[in-house]
Amino acid sequence: MLYQDRYLRYARARVADPSLSRHLVETALGSVATNWTAVLASHCPAAEAWSILSALVARAVRGQSATTVCSAVYRVLPPMQADLVILRHRLSLSDEQAADLMGVEEPLVASQLKMAHRVMAHTTAPPVRSAPPSLTHA
Repeated sequence: MLYQDRYLRYARARVADPSLSRHLVETALGSVATNWTAVLASHCPAAEAWSILSALVARAVRGQSATTVCSAVYRVLPPMQADLVILRHRLSLSDEQAADLMGVEEPLVASQLKMAHRVMAHTTAPPVRSAPPSLTHA
């Protein structure tokens, strides 16, 4: 319940329908509550809860032909990196907040974001053209 608002913001960033977003978050939290003993016994309960939510959201958007910025991010990056890009740049969470929400260490967030930025820079950069011969020998 501590993360409900952030979960909802994440779901809304990925799913266009606010009602569906709320339903996905409620389903994820219900699953966490139903499996509370196993979640608490896991290595990291926050990571378990994030895994449940992100899987539900991924299933909900699978097959949609959305051309949003968010959907483009998920087409070019692995899921964890894409999630982090959304959390940091769309939801404006800090590395610490994103790490806490996903149940991972902050250095992992920083390294995954660096890798994501490299991939996205190469994916979205305009092609480099060589200068015309007349300009290179001037």
